Amino acid sequence: MKDSMTFEEQVEQIAEALLADFPGQKSKTEFRVLQYQGASFEGPPPSLLARATSETRDEALQRQSLILPQSQSFQGGGSAASPFDPVPIANTLRRLGDQFNADLERPAQEVIEAEGRKFKENVEALSKTWTIQNPELAYEKAFLVVAVKLFRYIAKKAHAVAQPRLLTEAINAAPEVRHYIERQGGWVS
Repeated sequence: MKDSMTFEEQVEQIAEALLADFPGQKSKTEFRVLQYQGASFEGPPPSLLARATSETRDEALQRQSLILPQSQSFQGGGSAASPFDPVPIANTLRRLGDQFNADLERPAQEVIEAEGRKFKENVEALSKTWTIQNPELAYEKAFLVVAVKLFRYIAKKAHAVAQPRLLTEAINAAPEVRHYIERQGGWVS
């Protein structure tokens, strides 16, 4: 079954799923009420449960006994017509983003001061620097990792600036990144 969503729509949903961890962020992404052994859980995604401690999202899920069968998950936009679920993709991108340890204060401040206009330029510069330092790292993967890390960093610092369009426009304007994702088998792979 072919996914009926465009690449651009998928990127937007992934960006919204990445913002779901931050209180006060407006997102079109809805999270369904979870049923677990007769009790329902409605509220923030498990990643918010882990915010107060150093535990990971999966550890928080386990602690809260909210591990769901594989057929169930926090919904990030998947539907019967479109099986695309951005939440697992966002989780993978978060984990990849943890590999990037550069100081993001200066680039984030530039983006915040420019109200988002310098996001892609900063992502490109940081990605190029990272790939020069790590020649085995593909530029396209570095771009994705840096974009996610900078996007989330900005979301922590300036909620109003961290709109899904920042990440969406940066990825959609980088055809080499799109081709890289398609070569990997799409977002789901």
